[in-house]
Amino acid sequence: MVKTVSLQKVPANALQKRKAELARSIQTPAEFLRGSFVKQYLTCGKKNCRCQRGFKHGPFFYLVQCVGTGKVRKFLLKTAEQRKQARAGIAAHLKLQRRLVELSEINTEILRRGVS
Repeated sequence: MVKTVSLQKVPANALQKRKAELARSIQTPAEFLRGSFVKQYLTCGKKNCRCQRGFKHGPFFYLVQCVGTGKVRKFLLKTAEQRKQARAGIAAHLKLQRRLVELSEINTEILRRGVS
């Protein structure tokens, strides 16, 4: 969830200036990824495997994405480079999402005030 702030005490000209800055800076990065980075330790199910005694296999790293109602895509990140790219893409998504939320809040406050 993105943190929201109160803009009621911010002057209208400052809101307009910040709105223009945000509008100029919002670009979709090429490495953009919507998903989660997940680290898991697993058991294999073999009766005599050490994972049955608490020493699980792993860690395994995944990119997990919700692709629809009840549908999840899970992608195993095998190399350190894949993990680095996934983290960078997720961070780019979060940064863009924060900027969009801030722009929406500014637009809402401008609309509330009746300022054009």
